[in-house]
This record gives sequence, C-alpha cells and structure tokens, in this order.
Amino acid sequence: MPRMTNMAEKSVIVEKFGPVSILKGLLAAYIITIPAFMLFALILANTDFPQRLITPAVVVTTVVSVLTAGSVSTKGIKRRGWLNGGLVGFIYMVVLYLFSSLVYDNFAIDKYVITMTIIGVLTGAIGGILGINISSGGRSSRYRHVKS
Repeated sequence: MPRMTNMAEKSVIVEKFGPVSILKGLLAAYIITIPAFMLFALILANTDFPQRLITPAVVVTTVVSVLTAGSVSTKGIKRRGWLNGGLVGFIYMVVLYLFSSLVYDNFAIDKYVITMTIIGVLTGAIGGILGINISSGGRSSRYRHVKS
C-alpha cells in the first residue's frame, strides 16, 4: 500500500534562504577575503613578489571566498543551491567591485570585471550545490526507508 503524505511533511521543504542567509554567506566570504588580501599586501610591500602572480593570487582568494560564501549561505535549504549560491557570488562580486572602484576612483567595466563576475557567480553556484549536499547528507537523507 502506498504511503500517504500530508501537508506537514511537505512543509519541511520550505526554503530558508533569505537576507540572513545571504549576509551569513557574505560575512564568511569577507572573513576570508580581508585577511587574505591584507596578508597579500604585506607580502607585496616587503618582498620582491613577481608581478605575474598577482592576478592568480587575487583569483584564488576570490574563488575560495565565494565557494565558502555559497556553501555557508545554502546550509539549511533543500533545493536550488546553485541559484542561491550564484546569487551570493554575484552580490559578493558587486560589493567587491563597488569597494575597489571607490578606492581607485574608477568605475569602468572591462573584460576583467566581467570575467571575475562570471567566476564569482559560477563559483558561488558550485558552493551552493556543495552546501546543500553537505548539510543534508546528500539526496539519500531526504527519503525515509519504509518497510512494507
């Protein structure tokens, strides 16, 4: 006999993604970004760091930060982690762009800004997928074993 579902069981799937989740993810990202960039600036100021490695270092720091943001922000939700993580990645990149534009007094949008935004959104989406799967234990935890 098939098992009947009721509305109480279906309400468990309600999305818990909102402004608080976004802020948690962004906070986690900037907790990684700010010290990493400060350490990087210290290294640049006091050593003979190769110029060609500056961009890869910034990209790696950004990827790790956005991956963490996507993962943290999607804990506790059951679906659409890619969308939620991508949104957090996009917001992270917009905030970073606005801050750096204010510091350098240059609000130009060039191929570097577009590339970094795409990297941020895609990395956030991957982080969101990981966040859902890590927090829920994968798909198998959604289904209960029903003995016949």
